Amino acid sequence: MSPLRSRKPAGKTVEPDASRGTPRNSEEPRNSNPRNSEELRGTPRNSVRGTPRNQIDFSLATPEDDEPIRRLLARNAVPGRIRIRYEREPDYFTGCRTMGATQVLVARSDGAVVGVACRSVRPLYINGEPAVVGYLGQLRVDRDFRGRWLVSRGFRMLRELHREDPPRGYVTTIIEGNDEAEGVLVRRARGAMPLYRKIDRLMTLAIRAGRGRTILTPAERRPLAEIVAFLQRQGRRRNFFPVYSESDFSSGAMRGFQESDFVTVEKDGRLAGVAGLWDQRAFKQTIVDAYESVMQIARPFYNVAAAMAGRPRLPRPGTALPLACGVCFCVADDDPDVARELIELLLTRAAERRIDQLLIGFTESDPLLEVARRFPHVAYPAAVYTVGWENENDLHDQLDTRPRYLEIAAL
Repeated sequence: MSPLRSRKPAGKTVEPDASRGTPRNSEEPRNSNPRNSEELRGTPRNSVRGTPRNQIDFSLATPEDDEPIRRLLARNAVPGRIRIRYEREPDYFTGCRTMGATQVLVARSDGAVVGVACRSVRPLYINGEPAVVGYLGQLRVDRDFRGRWLVSRGFRMLRELHREDPPRGYVTTIIEGNDEAEGVLVRRARGAMPLYRKIDRLMTLAIRAGRGRTILTPAERRPLAEIVAFLQRQGRRRNFFPVYSESDFSSGAMRGFQESDFVTVEKDGRLAGVAGLWDQRAFKQTIVDAYESVMQIARPFYNVAAAMAGRPRLPRPGTALPLACGVCFCVADDDPDVARELIELLLTRAAERRIDQLLIGFTESDPLLEVARRFPHVAYPAAVYTVGWENENDLHDQLDTRPRYLEIAAL
């Protein structure tokens, strides 16, 4: 592999918004203050060129890569029992702003985009304190280029980007059933690959928002300042919970989310629970690509039983799922009754907006998962890993025993 070289013209870092601040503490990396949501921040311009035989070149994405990246996503579904395409129409980079300050790495062969990966950083709570943490995701490799050391070469550049602006550590997820990704990234990692260490299991539950739901009246709308203060106070009880600020809800970081999308629950006259319904279909789409053979055969029979049980049905391949995500899920003292009422309110809100399914995610370390599991659902499990290069994986060993929380709408 040839050495890394400086490369221009500049690539692109997608920033959530000018008003979003990064916690001022010892964990803050250099140059981590986001700018305007439509601005592109200057970043290292590095590339890795493969051998003449492979002709694979890596660099940070530019606006001209938008359409080729979207074609790559549409062409390459995520493997599993249910193959899913996670698309970003009509603009790939718009969806990136919900992840934090994001660098998009692309791999090219003869000028065509054949691979993409994202490195994003944002403030999260770690052991009760704000820290800048990275997420490595959106990894896609064109099916015609898998098994060519492309992933290992790409991670070499990600390592260089990390060294120039290091966060406290990284977290990521791998969908269960994606054996190829788990093999390349975890079991058979080689070369410049970082160390993946499993810490939890994320259960994303699809719950049907039926038209016949009992209509619950949410508590009187609370001021945004009070909601954010509650999220900060309760969110620090979870590792990896986002450090929300008021400015997040008027910026690209929460694109499409309005203050009216919050639901709240009171107990004894005090705010006891907060959650939000985030409909991202205008810029992020989840499409069923195909089912494994057994599931495809069983799908019609399952759907009959699902309709009778109130569970989400398995749609036809090629269907874009009409769904929205439950986000900012916080409950004082992990009260199960408050958590149940919050989920009911989210389902009511979804049904009112003709959204068929609510996606809500909890890790197995979170006691609120058992509350969510009582609703008829379809589960999509994923393994949660910390990620670190060389001797830089101290985050994994320093995590305390708090439950983990991942904001699924920002992955």
